[in-house]
Amino acid sequence: MDSEKFNALLKALECGSLTGAAEELGYTQAGLTHMMNRLEKEIGVSLLKRTKTGVRLSPDGKKLLPYIKNFTDAALSLDTAINNIKADESKVIRIAAYSSIANHWLPAVISAFRSENPNATFELHVGLPEEISRLVANGEVDLGFMSRIKNSNFEWIHLLDDPIFAVLPPHDTNGDKFITMDFFQDKPFFIPTYGADGDILRIIKESGIAPNINSTTVDDATVVSIVSHGLGYSILPKLILDGVKGNVITRPLFPDEHRDLGIIVKSKDTMPIIVQKFVACSKKIVKELEGNN
Repeated sequence: MDSEKFNALLKALECGSLTGAAEELGYTQAGLTHMMNRLEKEIGVSLLKRTKTGVRLSPDGKKLLPYIKNFTDAALSLDTAINNIKADESKVIRIAAYSSIANHWLPAVISAFRSENPNATFELHVGLPEEISRLVANGEVDLGFMSRIKNSNFEWIHLLDDPIFAVLPPHDTNGDKFITMDFFQDKPFFIPTYGADGDILRIIKESGIAPNINSTTVDDATVVSIVSHGLGYSILPKLILDGVKGNVITRPLFPDEHRDLGIIVKSKDTMPIIVQKFVACSKKIVKELEGNN
C-alpha cells in the first residue's frame, strides 16, 4: 500500500481542496484526482466527498482517518530509518591503534568487513596510548585499539589476553623453561615506546626489580634487533613478537604476564550502527587469528 497516496489525501484535507493540495504537492489537479480515485479503488472504500466548495471525509473516511495517520507516520519513520542507515553505511570509520595491532589485526579485520560492507571507508591513526585516548575523548576517532587502562573513563570491549614473553640474546645460556622477573635485575633492558611500554613498566614496577633501563625512543623491531645483537634484554607481548623478525630467544614469564587488548569507545550506546558492525567483525576476526584467548 502506497503511503504517498495517503499523504496526498491528508494534504487535500488540510488544504480543503484537491486543487490546493495539487499546487502544494506539484501535481496537476487532474493528476491528483486520478490518484485519489485509484486509492479508493485499491482499498474498496470511498474516502472523500467532493463538493463544489472542496473535499471532506466520507463517513468511512472519518473512521479510517486515525489509522491513515498512523500508517503515514510509520511510513515516515521507516523512510527516516532507512535513510539513516544509508547515511551511516557511507560514514568513514575512524580508528586509532597501536602499531602492532594496525599491522597484525587491522588488515584482516578491514578486509573481512569490506566483503560485507563494500562502501565502507576507513581513516587510521597509529599512536601511543595517550594519543589514542585523546583522539577518542575528543571525538576525532570512533574507536581505539589498545591495552586496557585502569580507572579509565572509556567503555571497554575486550578482544584478547596477549601473553608477554622474556626476550633474550641468542647467546644467553639460561636454560630455564620459564624466566622470572628477578632474572633482569641490573641487566641492560630496552623498552619500545610504541604501545607496549605502559604494560612493560607496570610489570617491572609490580615485580619490584630494578633493571638497567636504557632511555631510548625506539620501535618494537628495533628492540628485538638490539637484543639479537646481544646489547641487552627485554620483555615483549606475543603480538609484537609475531610481527617482527630477529635472532632472539623467547621464554614465558613466571608467573605469567599478559596485556589486556581491546577497544575503547566513549559510549557503547551511542556508537553508530556501522561502528557496531565493525566492532563485531573485529571480535570475530581476532578470535580466528589468535584462537580462543
